[in-house]
Amino acid sequence: MNKLKFISILLLFSLSAFSQNNISGTVYDSETKETIPGVAVYFPDLHLGRLSDSLGNFTFKDIRPKNLILQISYIGYETKILTLNTDSIASKLNIYLKKNTFVIEDIIVSGTKISPVHEIAIEIKTVKLENPNGKGKNLLEQLSEQAGVDVISKGGGVGKPVIRGLSNTNILFIDNSVKLENFQFSEDHPFIVDEFGVEQIEIIKGPASLLYGSEAVGGVIYAIREHPPHNDIFSGNYSIAYHDNTKGFTQSLGIGSSYKKVHFGTRITTKTHKDYTFGDKIQVPNSRYFYNSVKSVVGFSHKRGKTDIYYDFAKIKAGMAVAPAVAMVKDNERENKVWFQDLTNHVVSLKNNLFFNKAKFETNASFQSNSRKLQTSELMPQFMMVDMLLNTLSGEVKLSNNFKKSEIITGIQSNYKENKNFEAPAHVIPDAQVFDISAFGLYSGHFSEKLFFQTGIRYDIRNIKAQPEIKKGHEGETRKIDNNYNNVSFSSGMTYRLTDDLLLRLNLASAHRSPNIAELTQAGTHGEVYEQGNPNLKSQRNYEPDFSIHYHNKMFIFEFSTFYNYINDYIFLENTGTKMDNLLYYKYMQDDAKIFGFETGSKIMLFDFVKLNANYSYIEAYRGNGDYLPFIPQNKIFSGIEFFKEKIKNFYAPSLTINSTFAFAKNNIPVTETETPEYLIFNIILKTEFKLNESKLIFSAGVNNIFNTEYYSHLSTLKELGYYNQGRNIFASLKYNF
Repeated sequence: MNKLKFISILLLFSLSAFSQNNISGTVYDSETKETIPGVAVYFPDLHLGRLSDSLGNFTFKDIRPKNLILQISYIGYETKILTLNTDSIASKLNIYLKKNTFVIEDIIVSGTKISPVHEIAIEIKTVKLENPNGKGKNLLEQLSEQAGVDVISKGGGVGKPVIRGLSNTNILFIDNSVKLENFQFSEDHPFIVDEFGVEQIEIIKGPASLLYGSEAVGGVIYAIREHPPHNDIFSGNYSIAYHDNTKGFTQSLGIGSSYKKVHFGTRITTKTHKDYTFGDKIQVPNSRYFYNSVKSVVGFSHKRGKTDIYYDFAKIKAGMAVAPAVAMVKDNERENKVWFQDLTNHVVSLKNNLFFNKAKFETNASFQSNSRKLQTSELMPQFMMVDMLLNTLSGEVKLSNNFKKSEIITGIQSNYKENKNFEAPAHVIPDAQVFDISAFGLYSGHFSEKLFFQTGIRYDIRNIKAQPEIKKGHEGETRKIDNNYNNVSFSSGMTYRLTDDLLLRLNLASAHRSPNIAELTQAGTHGEVYEQGNPNLKSQRNYEPDFSIHYHNKMFIFEFSTFYNYINDYIFLENTGTKMDNLLYYKYMQDDAKIFGFETGSKIMLFDFVKLNANYSYIEAYRGNGDYLPFIPQNKIFSGIEFFKEKIKNFYAPSLTINSTFAFAKNNIPVTETETPEYLIFNIILKTEFKLNESKLIFSAGVNNIFNTEYYSHLSTLKELGYYNQGRNIFASLKYNF
């Protein structure tokens, strides 16, 4: 009994340590000193938000955690970030926002903490997705407009991102803090993710990020989910788009509500496309695809922080435009009948933020179940040739300690993956298990008002087990695998602010990637080639210094970054020049490699109604023996001009955007590839908004590839079949916010 009393007293004392505070304030225009209604005031760590009222006022009641980030944002103004100590906060906050239609400083979520991009040591690029249908492009196509980012594609349904020449398991895709695990060892295996329900994409180039695990040797793509509704209201949006080229329809409905400290939301998305065409309506057989997804969340804020539970479901049927399908598919329907990937993905995740004085304690857990089936045709020995299930269980514990001018983050992550084959005859990879555990520490802080420094270290342990399998039809037999890999990663970087407008960044980072199951074990047909794994592969390690310059003022932004990525024991798939089972014989090999280049870009506010932007990316990549590396993108220039106004009669925020992509000829290629000529394509987009009482209707229409140019992307896997990339596509979309 005495013990119970003692424990009760301790619990009461710990609960009372969290003081209850009401936080209120008013938002003003910094120039006119007038109040601003409708400003989004948001505590990201609590998923708690308010909109300022008609007088610019806002109030939060019973805010208990002490050190919190407060984000204040409004269209046409610079977003402001405040760190509040709720124990010593003033009775009322007076917040002044600077008017700026030209965004010069994005807010970053994927760094050590939510902060302006100029206050972090590594270079991170952001892509806003307020209206995902507004450009007539899918997620990866929109990301490829960024310098240093490209996409390996097999039509619209199958694509893989490329960051500075690296792809597949050399980069990570983080969706809502969950590292996606769905057989990313091949360019024909798409990430199962879409652009809807996503507020912002952040791109970390190079190996400088230590928070997300091994395999981030090329970089990280980080998707941030949309905020829950503000002000204890029910809200949502519905969008629909039509694509003339593929007769494609895209629809997405999202609804959500918040009441006091509880919120929920769900989103349903569908995409259906026929085969795409180029030139004079020449069809690319079996490039059709169908996509369905559901994203849902329920969460609540409590005395110590917040808890969110997510469930995501996705179903893809993506046609494979391969030689056997090309010979068989003569129609142009929506239904996938032969040679298609049938992919199903389930993700359940739990995210907790707990606050203790100046520390934040995060616990995240997730379970992914990914089913991958390959349906071929009745002419094959079995219609279903591949049937695999990959289950992944992940957990993370992270502690952030905030001091006056610095922050220390420490954490432990673990991951268990199990692959299982069913009755289908083709086992692309055998039954296998992968176990990871890692620990990391990251320090960041201001040495002075001008110098921000960040450094960290990470240690990973991986075990891979796979049972041997006899491959029918030839003498191949996969060996038993029981391999251990132990590796250290490190990163150090700094940002030096020469003036308020001029910043310099310097980073040195080293990361590693262990060979994956496919690279160790494959011994059979994969697609239209025979692939042979290598059980003796070692972990690859890279070292990358990079340097960047950033200058901005109210009318002009200039950026330049250069990098040199040296990779020991780079793993790649090489064409041996021979055949196995009458198929081209490929084998996984290792060699040192070097990838180097630079990216530069600028944005100019030419007039108060005209914006210009352009970026250029240059890259070279070689093996240790001097040969060129495969799947390296073309050097590109992306440029655009936007005409816009705040309002024209009943048309709000009207804009007209014309942009272009010029890709230089690709001649520096390995013997297994063919040269790719240069190309130039143009796009045009018209957008405007209408106000319907308290709601808003956003209309977009445009044309991609205006002149119906016939061109090859060097990273298109359909190039070898003689099929150009997509021709002219006329699109229109509506988004209704209610």
